[in-house]
Amino acid sequence: MNRLTTVSIFIAAVFAAATAVQTFRLWQLQDEAKALRVAAAGQEKDARKTAAGKGTPRLDDDSWSPIADRSAKAKGAETAANAKTGGMAAASATDGTQEDGKPGERGKKAEIPKNVGQPPATPKAAAAPDGVSQEQVTRSQDLVNAAQQYIKTGNFAQAREKLRQSVQENALNADAWRQLASVDRQLGNTEEELQAYQKWMEAAPEDRIARYMAAEAYARNGMGDQALQYLSDFQQLSQGDPQSWAMTAGIYQQMNMTAEQGDALVNWTTAAPNSPDAHRALGSYYQRMGQIDQAIAQYQASAALEPNNPAPYVDLGNTYMQTGQPEAALQQFQTAVNVRPNNVEALSRLAYTERQLGDLQGALTTFQRIVDLEPGSQAGQQAASSIQSIQQQQIIQAQQQAQ
Repeated sequence: MNRLTTVSIFIAAVFAAATAVQTFRLWQLQDEAKALRVAAAGQEKDARKTAAGKGTPRLDDDSWSPIADRSAKAKGAETAANAKTGGMAAASATDGTQEDGKPGERGKKAEIPKNVGQPPATPKAAAAPDGVSQEQVTRSQDLVNAAQQYIKTGNFAQAREKLRQSVQENALNADAWRQLASVDRQLGNTEEELQAYQKWMEAAPEDRIARYMAAEAYARNGMGDQALQYLSDFQQLSQGDPQSWAMTAGIYQQMNMTAEQGDALVNWTTAAPNSPDAHRALGSYYQRMGQIDQAIAQYQASAALEPNNPAPYVDLGNTYMQTGQPEAALQQFQTAVNVRPNNVEALSRLAYTERQLGDLQGALTTFQRIVDLEPGSQAGQQAASSIQSIQQQQIIQAQQQAQ
């Protein structure tokens, strides 16, 4: 019986360690996938107006991502990072922590761009572009709104027809071109999608977003030479905008151009030294490259710039876990929880680290906090399962001590 109990404890310990390692690897993948999407988009506050008079959506607006990507994200949101990112995946953003430090939403469904199917905002008055009447501008936007309703119901063929009519009315309607390309991608019309970007660029030679999205589409379809050309055009039109380096890094990562991605991220931190996102993105790149000291330095820089954000402390903790320093990781996860006590992601990592270090009672307490905060979420269910596992482990230990 003594021997059986000892074997049981050993098996439970091995299982707990394996679970912790697997969990941290999943978290690292989630972080890697999310980063440049948040980072490259978070500070884009361009007030450029479209011909329809509407403000161009910020680049962190999911409506700029192709429809098919949104669908893929929704399917994978429960088990992996919400990440692709329109070609903007890179470096360790916050493990589900949003910019305001609140826990990220897990498994949020988003089959289509979030602006689709919503009542259109009343466009601001704007002068029609040369060669286009105000009536054409209005009709073009009305057709986009109609297409959005078709997209909402999954009628992409009808949506495509409305969008084609929209760009015929006003070839400078960037929203129409963007959605037309997205619908063609959803329909599997790769050639038509690329043609939409080509026609958009021809109609608006100075539109840098058209170049960026074309670069992403060509990169996604394995047409590297064209992607690099449009990426170069995008950079030239961006005129040194720091955020353009983040976006460029995302395309390079999509194309597996690791060295170029690193150069772009370094350029970003150089152009925006006070951006915590830039330092975190570069830190994740260094971490992925195995340059741990450089990664830690970048995460520390991010934490110094934004001390009340738990994300860089979580990044530091993950780095220490990767290098086999769970005690150092524990301190960072605890700091993240101190900064934001109800941050479920930070609590989860703290709990798993406590368990790995043998602090079963501490892990139980932390897991219970997660259950209390989000009893019905995936994180809450995983925490409840961990509580049961730890309690069983404690029973086995008590039986061994009693013999």
